[in-house]
Amino acid sequence: MKTIEYSVVIQKPISDVFAFIEDLEKRPTWETGVVEAKVISGEYEKPGSVIQITSKVLGKKIKTVAEVLEYKKNEAVVCRADKPFPHEVANLYEEVEGGTKFTRRAKADPSNLNNFVKVGSSLILKKIEKSFTETADNAKTVLEK
Repeated sequence: MKTIEYSVVIQKPISDVFAFIEDLEKRPTWETGVVEAKVISGEYEKPGSVIQITSKVLGKKIKTVAEVLEYKKNEAVVCRADKPFPHEVANLYEEVEGGTKFTRRAKADPSNLNNFVKVGSSLILKKIEKSFTETADNAKTVLEK
């Protein structure tokens, strides 16, 4: 299991940052590659609910279905998906001097992929890492306008 993490300080109160980032309808405005995000089962604020993120990667639309494992207002939201490979993504929030520290953390295990894709697993992880950097920076830019 590989862990990827990137943090940025956003010059806004934690409640504003959390409300914006966890509003699924706004996700395409800041998350790289996302074209739609929605709840497909339950209530997003409750563990056990299910969300669907539709992303465009290398010209193809990919739908990822994830279970909400943890939802703590102004602290953390953690989701887990099994496809295209097992992974967990956490959005973490921490009040700091001058604003909010927003951290995206992913734990991914691309070793479960078929042999053809396994060859590219390190490339996939690098792409995820780059995406996390862009995503956190985008959130900062949009929120600080």
